[in-house]
Amino acid sequence: MIERLALVLSLTLVAVAVYYGLRSLHLRRISAAGGYGQPALLYFRSDSCAICPAQGRVVDGLATQWGNRLRVERIDAEREAETAARYAVFSLPTTILVDSDGHVRHVNYGLADAPKLQRQLADLIGPLRSSQPSGGSTVVESSV
Repeated sequence: MIERLALVLSLTLVAVAVYYGLRSLHLRRISAAGGYGQPALLYFRSDSCAICPAQGRVVDGLATQWGNRLRVERIDAEREAETAARYAVFSLPTTILVDSDGHVRHVNYGLADAPKLQRQLADLIGPLRSSQPSGGSTVVESSV
């Protein structure tokens, strides 16, 4: 009985170590994609994605709130499959927050609500000041 318990515990520890190892490799791989010069929100979308318009409205609101402190890049995952593969995007919508050095700080697969993205942006950039100017953010629509 004790041998079985020790085996289950050992296998659990190995599974956890493998999970964190693969997660670390995944984040390092997508961090190697390059810097943006300022914090960026990469929004992977597609015209065929049913919930992407809802995520787009959230992203537009964040772009307005954070102003010129945040670069927002909209990327059509179907048209730019190479970019989506480089960032290991496997579901849509996906939002990725990248710091000014190009390191991936947060990855959200699926619909991410505004409060969650606000917390992640505050962690990345700093708190949103109430006197933050609205507008002036850099929004880039990808094109092939």
